Amino acid sequence: MNITRTIKTLILLTTTLLTGILFLPGRVEAQRSLQTLSSPADFEKLSGLPLSDKYGQVLAVKILWDLKKEELHFINANYFTYHHEFCNYQQGYTIELEYFNEVNYSEDPRRRYLLGNINLYRSLNAWALEISPVDNMPVSQIIFLYEKVAEASFIGDSLKFLMNSSRLQQLRDELTEQLPLISPGDIYRNLDFQAIGKFKAYGVLKFIENQDSMPDDLGPMDIIVLRETPLYLPRVAGILVTEFQTPLSHLTILGQNRKIPIAAYKNAFQDSTLRQLQDQKVLFSVLSDSFSIEPVAKLRETVKPAGTIRLRADLSVDTLTGVEYLDKKAFLYAGNKASNFGLLYRISQKGSFKTPESAFVIPFAFYDQHIINSGAGALIEELLAESGEIHQDSLKVKLTAIRNQITQAPMDEELLQDIKQKILSFGSYTKMRFRSSTNAEDAKGFSGAGLYTSKTGIVDDPDKTVEKAVRKVWASLWSYEAYSEREYFNIDHHQVFMGILVHRAFPDEEVNGVAITKNLYRPDAFGFVVNAQLGDESVVKPEQGNQCDQFICYPDGADNIYEGKRTVDIISFSNLNEGKLVMTDSEIQLLANELDRIKKYFMAHSFSSTAYLDFGLDVEFKLDGHNRQLYIKQVRYYND
Repeated sequence: MNITRTIKTLILLTTTLLTGILFLPGRVEAQRSLQTLSSPADFEKLSGLPLSDKYGQVLAVKILWDLKKEELHFINANYFTYHHEFCNYQQGYTIELEYFNEVNYSEDPRRRYLLGNINLYRSLNAWALEISPVDNMPVSQIIFLYEKVAEASFIGDSLKFLMNSSRLQQLRDELTEQLPLISPGDIYRNLDFQAIGKFKAYGVLKFIENQDSMPDDLGPMDIIVLRETPLYLPRVAGILVTEFQTPLSHLTILGQNRKIPIAAYKNAFQDSTLRQLQDQKVLFSVLSDSFSIEPVAKLRETVKPAGTIRLRADLSVDTLTGVEYLDKKAFLYAGNKASNFGLLYRISQKGSFKTPESAFVIPFAFYDQHIINSGAGALIEELLAESGEIHQDSLKVKLTAIRNQITQAPMDEELLQDIKQKILSFGSYTKMRFRSSTNAEDAKGFSGAGLYTSKTGIVDDPDKTVEKAVRKVWASLWSYEAYSEREYFNIDHHQVFMGILVHRAFPDEEVNGVAITKNLYRPDAFGFVVNAQLGDESVVKPEQGNQCDQFICYPDGADNIYEGKRTVDIISFSNLNEGKLVMTDSEIQLLANELDRIKKYFMAHSFSSTAYLDFGLDVEFKLDGHNRQLYIKQVRYYND
């Protein structure tokens, strides 16, 4: 038995999950375009996947109205990937791309073409006309194009218009009077499949009803089906989860780092065909718009990283260090998060964002001394001497004992007083965040997202003490999740050290978010992917049922098509903000421009040979206080 989800086969079918081996019929593809779309079969003949895979379960046909010839064309995707290619073919000579983009996505009087797509959103069984989010097509031309397409296609007045950008959202009242509309939120809510890690792996399929019942004997040859997002990523071959993920959730980041297949499928536990494969050997494959799970006779072990990763650490720095002294070499004594923060601080001096105030680091040397003084060092050596032979239950017990030893032993009193005095020397902030900064996170090839702990400590507070915060962050180096992830990547635990980045807390944040400085949905294209949410509701570990804004934004001057435009390509809306984005267009544009500044700086200082469009950073930001000041609080390399 084979269970497959392939959007191309779904056009004339009422179900979204197919059983049996699929065969695509041969195509007759003689025509480069049609001037009418008479039936779903015509759509099938011309259709292809959209250029952006921000949604799964979508097929698209490009459409073009020639303003000069007054002709409509439904374009065959088997011949033309871009509108520009078809226009060159149609006119018989080459139109320069720069000129084409400049005039045909604007209100320029030289505009020759109205361009768009007809999209089939199979999850909704809905058809929609979409124009590019970068297109400044006026309302009159939008209505004109919609009417021409509806008249010339079998879809007729069932065709909707997609409100895919912040510009169009601002025109909602005007468009509502003329056109049937569909929102990105409508599409996102009704999806039942999401590709997360586009890889494949062999394993035994296991259903796990809840996280509390997750078996201890899960292994690297298991593929697990979960109802809820796991608190940590177990060492398995693949994951199918019923909850959708943001591109920047810890599950997504760690899964990309491991290169294992991960997908969300809302009906996984109700699907009887999938259930029939329980406890069987299968091959699990995830593509951008589909997944497949098929039985196999023999398992092939996924190749895990080879060799031991040896880390570097400098224990000679034994003073609390202000952020202004942190450079790209600070990772040696303060960890990657602190080192990257120091670079952010330098960029902020010429930028339009701030880094959190009252910032300094507690170097590795103080952690190392506490490990020795507390007696935890002896327990660590005992554990590592048994590495590779220890049973999972025993491992958890020993790691708990190490953490307890670290958190219960008193800190060096002189260090504690120095930390308090350092905090008070900066000014009025006394509520501080103590953030993990190891040499085994935020690095190229190893993200470590969510593995270690950050804590709040308040000077002279009897409950949330500075001492408790520091010791808990130190202890988190030896959590089961962190230890297991380092084991997976063959990291030498002897060389792992914990520094702490300290800065003021944010009790008044209006918006928090995470961005990736590359377009995750369209290869070799401009665009930054952003997740944003109101207040302090997490975008990487949200409360169950909460959904954040997701959108793609573009820096000014990235390419002529974006120059002078505030382009926001909306994927979904926060469910906490009444169907509106939690950031304004001007705030989003400022963020995009500052992300571009940060990306270029890190490219120049990382000696990376990666091209601009492929170079990704994972950036955390906030809008703070009544003036909604932009803060950038963290940056790390995006490992995909």
